[in-house]
Amino acid sequence: IEFYLASVAPMFSSLTPKQRAKDAHFCLLKETCLSAVVKPLFGGKDKEGIQAAVDKYFPVLEEILPESGFVNGLEYPTVADLAIVNICEAYMPFKASYKYGEVDLAAKYPKLVGHAGRTMAVEDVAKAVSESMSAAAFGL
Repeated sequence: IEFYLASVAPMFSSLTPKQRAKDAHFCLLKETCLSAVVKPLFGGKDKEGIQAAVDKYFPVLEEILPESGFVNGLEYPTVADLAIVNICEAYMPFKASYKYGEVDLAAKYPKLVGHAGRTMAVEDVAKAVSESMSAAAFGL
């Protein structure tokens, strides 16, 4: 989803190949995390399986995120940053996994959650999140 946005959004048209590669990297990491939590979530809401998936992949994200600012070092977030928002804020499958896996994302991965918060502080991102990524959209 995020990588498609980068290919059509005028705001991202001036990104360098290196920046686009970093965006692609984060999109693929998000997909890896997604596939890791889906199996235990839909395979019986396996708490230990969800926790194992999160513990395997999320430290990688925590390690490579910047301490401040955005992934590509720009004054605005790019697709890489949006992938982190997706991991932290999208209900399905992420927040549902955290719920059933009893994962306290903020406690275990504060840098990840902080990065999502910085990204969501950007007005356009906040608007998109509030309009499209709520649990209410799934009737939950």
